[in-house]
Amino acid sequence: PNVNALLKELKGMTDKLLVLDEKEVHWFPRHISELDLIANRTLDAGTDLEADHPGFHDQAYRQRRSKLAESAQKHRVHDEIPTTEYTADETETWGIVWDTMESLWQKYA
Repeated sequence: PNVNALLKELKGMTDKLLVLDEKEVHWFPRHISELDLIANRTLDAGTDLEADHPGFHDQAYRQRRSKLAESAQKHRVHDEIPTTEYTADETETWGIVWDTMESLWQKYA
């Protein structure tokens, strides 16, 4: 009801209003602290890997993934963000990702 009233008011203010298809959303956080309630659903500690995932058979990868997920699941929105120590390989990998993405932002973002 409030959305319809808002849309009606906005339509009177501009002719450039575009309303996309409606999408049913079962739950959406209304406050940042509500994200703490769903961390366990979004940060699986490694059991969610499909057989075709590159790290599926890599036990070291799965252990590292589990450790990072555990740290994320323990974090609460108003806590200080913990420092994560990255390995040299992880730092190198994210450096490559950064360099690649940086050139794509200008073109696609």
